[in-house]
Amino acid sequence: MAETADPERDPRWDAVRAAARRRVPTPPGLVERVLRAVARGGRTAVDVPGEAGRLRVTGDVVTRLARTIAAARAPDGVRVSAVAAEDDAVEVLVSVRFGVVADRAAEALRRAVTAELGRQLGTTMAVNVHVVDVHRERD
Repeated sequence: MAETADPERDPRWDAVRAAARRRVPTPPGLVERVLRAVARGGRTAVDVPGEAGRLRVTGDVVTRLARTIAAARAPDGVRVSAVAAEDDAVEVLVSVRFGVVADRAAEALRRAVTAELGRQLGTTMAVNVHVVDVHRERD
């Protein structure tokens, strides 16, 4: 088996280190959204249309379903870190392997999760995929 170079010795890794040293401001409204979700106790629900009326699916169920779909559909080099359903959107946090084009991988995962959630729930939900980390392949 050919030995692979340590990606941390790659000069491009310096850009990752520099980004990690920068302070990232809290996105506007994040604290308020988290506090609302905590106060609500995870009661976010999705109404799923059906022939006999509407079915109400809890946010916990949507989260579990989305997590399962995201893990199964994640492109090579993408690890799903966390999934949460909030109001009318699903938030997916991922880590990408060093060298993977992050925006393409995130968009591919977003499309896949959106399509499968739509197929299984019969309704469209916004899916947001956030790249929150870079990892190197484990030995």
